[in-house]
Amino acid sequence: MSKLLIQENPLMIIPSLAVKIGLNESIILQQIHYWLVTSSHVIEGRKWIYNTYKDWQKQLPFWSESTIKRTIKSLEEKGYVNSDNFNQHKMDKTKWYTIDYEKLAELEDEVPTQAASYSCQAEPTGVSDCDKEKGELSQAIPEFTAEITT
Repeated sequence: MSKLLIQENPLMIIPSLAVKIGLNESIILQQIHYWLVTSSHVIEGRKWIYNTYKDWQKQLPFWSESTIKRTIKSLEEKGYVNSDNFNQHKMDKTKWYTIDYEKLAELEDEVPTQAASYSCQAEPTGVSDCDKEKGELSQAIPEFTAEITT
C-alpha cells in the first residue's frame, strides 16, 4: 500500500461549504474548528485558539504563508472568523481566532441541495452506493498524445 494514502491525520473538506466560501477558506475554517473543539481558552464567552502564520504553515505545508494570510483575511472579511490579540505582551503579534458560528449557520439555508450529490468517491472496499448514472460521461474523452515523431 502507498504511504501517500491516508496514514496520517487527514484534512476534512465539506464540498457544500467549499462551494459556498471557497476551497482554501473551507480547509482553514475546518482546521480552526478542529482546534476550537479542544481549546480551553475561553475569552468573552467564546473559545479561542492562537497561531502564528508560521504555525499554520506547519499544519498546512502545501500552502505558502502568504496564501494562508490571504485565506484568513478572506474569512475575516466574510465574517466567519473573528481574530484578536489577547497576548500579555503587545509586541507579541500572534493572532487569536474564533469562528462566528451564528454567521456560519446562515449559510445552511443558502447551500445548494445538489452539492452533496457530487461526492461519488469510491469506498475503500470498492463498493459504492453512489448513483452510477451521475458518474458516467455523456461522451468519450478524446485521446491526446504529445508524441513527436521525426
